Amino acid sequence: MVAFQNKLIYMGYIPYGSRHQPYVPVISQNFHVREQEIVTPDKKKLRGFIVQRTPHAKGPVLVYFQGNAGNMIDRFDLFKVILDAVPDLTIVGISYRGFGSSEGSATEKGLMIDSKAILDHTLSLFPDQSVYLYGHSLGGSVAIGLAAQIEKTATQSSSHSHVCGLIIENTYTSIKDMVQALYPRYSPYPYLAKKFLWNHWPSKDTIRDIKSPILFLSSDNDEIVPVEHMHALAKEATAPSTFLRFKRALHMDIYSTEPAAYKAALRDFIATNDIYKDEPIQIKR
Repeated sequence: MVAFQNKLIYMGYIPYGSRHQPYVPVISQNFHVREQEIVTPDKKKLRGFIVQRTPHAKGPVLVYFQGNAGNMIDRFDLFKVILDAVPDLTIVGISYRGFGSSEGSATEKGLMIDSKAILDHTLSLFPDQSVYLYGHSLGGSVAIGLAAQIEKTATQSSSHSHVCGLIIENTYTSIKDMVQALYPRYSPYPYLAKKFLWNHWPSKDTIRDIKSPILFLSSDNDEIVPVEHMHALAKEATAPSTFLRFKRALHMDIYSTEPAAYKAALRDFIATNDIYKDEPIQIKR
């Protein structure tokens, strides 16, 4: 478990073929897709998509950070539901290193580099539009870490680039807490996690640094992340927040199991927090 923890945490190779699945336009026939490629500061090429209902949509922008398996093509059904909720939205979904067709191997440090590069790319393309960060599971940890990093580097300038809010779906408090939840106390794994983890994702601590509004989307029947983790994150948050429970949903299927409530939650959160556009969080490039 210690030696192969990266393989256990970052499973971009599951399901088989996910690492280099070709994009076929027919799978996105209900919306407009533009392929993207960016280069990180440490020279890794990341690939993904910009997804819109219609080309040149002028509404808010949502930067989506995925969970620990599959690729962005697997999320196109999700993206369709999100666009049904907010038709003028633009979704930026670019895979981390080690996922999809992006280069490299995933690590905590690497994914944080990637998330900042993805955000910078988004801001360069949409400098005058409201931006939201959305993270599911592992992606929630990435989004929390990025939002906290933004707060630490925030400056006042003439730039109009800003982040208006953070959406967290079924995310854990930390990797150590997940190990403790998955394995009995009398097994060796909690001890090993305490002593030998190099992937931490301490979201329970990091979330305290975030000032942007937060929407928590929590599945009561989450079979992977204990529901207590989302409640703990909400309890530690100091930013204005909304916590919504989905009583029938599992870890991956809020959008398909309870679509009406899911779409209403996104629509209301984005519409409400666009008022922050006049007092933006400025991003230090």
